[in-house]
Amino acid sequence: MDRLARLREVLGAAQAHPVYEGKLKGLDPEKLTLEDLPSLPLTTREEWVAYLGENPRPPEGASLMHLTPSPALGWMPEYLSQEDLRYQAEALAAHYRRMGLVGKRVLVAFSYHVFAGGWLFHQALWRAGNLVFPHGPGEAARIAEIGGRYGFDVLVTNPSFALKVGQAGGRFPLLLAGGEPFTSVPGFRERVEEALGGVALDAYGTSELGIVAGERPEKDGLWEIPEMAVLEVLDPETLRPVADGEKGELVVTALSRTLMPMVRFRTGDLAIAERREGLTVLPRGVFGRTDQMVKVKGVKLYPTELAPILAGFGLDPKGFQVVVERKLEGTDKLVLRLKADRVPPGLFEAIQKATGLKVDEAELVEVLEGGLVVDRRF
Repeated sequence: MDRLARLREVLGAAQAHPVYEGKLKGLDPEKLTLEDLPSLPLTTREEWVAYLGENPRPPEGASLMHLTPSPALGWMPEYLSQEDLRYQAEALAAHYRRMGLVGKRVLVAFSYHVFAGGWLFHQALWRAGNLVFPHGPGEAARIAEIGGRYGFDVLVTNPSFALKVGQAGGRFPLLLAGGEPFTSVPGFRERVEEALGGVALDAYGTSELGIVAGERPEKDGLWEIPEMAVLEVLDPETLRPVADGEKGELVVTALSRTLMPMVRFRTGDLAIAERREGLTVLPRGVFGRTDQMVKVKGVKLYPTELAPILAGFGLDPKGFQVVVERKLEGTDKLVLRLKADRVPPGLFEAIQKATGLKVDEAELVEVLEGGLVVDRRF
């Protein structure tokens, strides 16, 4: 597939869409290069929510529709055309062929109803040359039984459910996981692999974008799938690209969407960027949100990135607050308030390694009041 040619197709379609017609006015897609993409305006979910709120009906040419829960709309629809579906299936199939996923028996335990998860994996894995069984979610014991009886090689589901399948006796040589934090949670992959008796690989995608990044068998980060998307990681304050190894907001231009184009879409997800072999790699996957960034001791802290770390230590990933105070000498004091009865050994060291910040103190509480961040410096 010609990546640049496809990007130009997507931009041409976007120019005709009401969300983009003002933003991309005067753009000549045929003159644009991949290097020019960062010069185009960014797009937010709020812009799409506003448009879809006024235009909820499926557009002409829609062939498949999914829904995602939305606080603003109740449900946010996503639409794909016949051509989008054809392109997406072949683009992801190319990714799976590179992984050696050909001629396998694959059981998909993501939902096929309302949400996009099951379809995204199923269509591409089938196109790549595999037998695919659309089981759907739930019934861990039944999946374990079916997997053994029919000799399935690959399980496709979220990692927490895969753990249940393994605990029910299911054994699969390969897990393709997605849908929730996985490799960003310390020790989670190891627990799942031990339960299933195989290898577990992560992927990242959303209903609006499709699957845009995935791990290779080498387990060396989530790699941009070049046929599916162009990934950028930007500083959420300056909106400029971050340097390799720095944190920022994941911005995605989807190459599989022309009916509902996603051009430089701000996901709000937190990632670290690296460039390898001409592609963007997310070495720690996606591990938080950029919404509530706070500067502590001169360092940008994204509180939600603490959630997978806490989960890796057996704590409630939602049971915490970040409290920032001023010490007597005027410097910042970082307090981690935990809804827990203990601080696991090694937790502070793991947080410092991930964030570059030392936790000065822990507060153990029974009830958390207020928001995720309590800033007492001002």
